[in-house]
Amino acid sequence: MLNIFRPFFYANILFLALFIAGCSGTPTRHLVSDVAMIKAGETTREEVLELMGDPDSKRMVSPGIEEWVYYEESRTLLQDTPFVGGSFDPDGYHMVVVTLSGDTVTLCRYSGYEADEFDWQDDYSWQETEKK
Repeated sequence: MLNIFRPFFYANILFLALFIAGCSGTPTRHLVSDVAMIKAGETTREEVLELMGDPDSKRMVSPGIEEWVYYEESRTLLQDTPFVGGSFDPDGYHMVVVTLSGDTVTLCRYSGYEADEFDWQDDYSWQETEKK
């Protein structure tokens, strides 16, 4: 009787192992929630690095003033598909620009764009006028 259930047991163990392995991956940044923790005039350079990690790009605006840019694409489920995921465009993006003067944050800006954000423009019925 036990021999009948043994293949199902091993199949379930294999499924569980693959499921758990599929959940592991690269850590994800959540720019929207992370940027809420940054306060201009209070947060230091070290705190920004601790909260958000290394920036995607840096640039010197002027002597003593530096901008750090954090960029993240909104990935679709199809983009995570092996082999063909690179063929699909992202749904949008999120970007944070942190301006530092010395070791203190002076400005922190968030911007985001979703692919369907301007779909309302396709509905021109509200712009039509009657001709007399």
